[in-house]
Amino acid sequence: MTEAPHVVERDAYAFRTLNALRPGATYRVRMPGNLYPVAPGSHLAVELTLSGDTWWLFEQGVVTQGPSYVREDAGIRVMELDAIAYGPCQSQARPPVDPGPTPADLGRAILSRYPFTVIEPVAPVARFGGSGVHLTARLDDPNASLCDNGGVMTYRPMAAQHQLVELWIVVVHGERVIIERSWFSDTSPRVLADQQRTLDSLRLVRV
Repeated sequence: MTEAPHVVERDAYAFRTLNALRPGATYRVRMPGNLYPVAPGSHLAVELTLSGDTWWLFEQGVVTQGPSYVREDAGIRVMELDAIAYGPCQSQARPPVDPGPTPADLGRAILSRYPFTVIEPVAPVARFGGSGVHLTARLDDPNASLCDNGGVMTYRPMAAQHQLVELWIVVVHGERVIIERSWFSDTSPRVLADQQRTLDSLRLVRV
């Protein structure tokens, strides 16, 4: 994978293939959808600089270690989301939820759609060049690791029991964007520090 300012198309960025990333390099990737449905035509790209030596491009962002649907150590994902499916390891008979137009609407819809325990409730925030809401939650689903949703990507943090997620849902240049940090209670301090530095480098730029 080439470095910024090369732009990786959305489908290549969001699909489930692993691509190794070079430590310390800066990458620019087109704003992905969540594949269910693909986000409408976005005019944004995600630009970030990798801290640490274990990052891979995967799904809607970057993850540490070789990810699986059972466990990954930590991740940073960015996406646009206009509908929320019921989620992996849950019945897909129920139709997707329309989360409404605002960041707060989307935050509440995510929390209501999946078995999250709220750690920090939805609250106003300004970050990543936009304004919206912030929340932190933990997935509490004993069936979380039993399936991969039949090959359909939905909103991501349902991959493992007790996964922690911190979400910023902000409007940047007129587009509603989710920035997600994910980790586990036993993720190492070194990985968390690398993740924080990488997250701090993240920018949303027009393309």
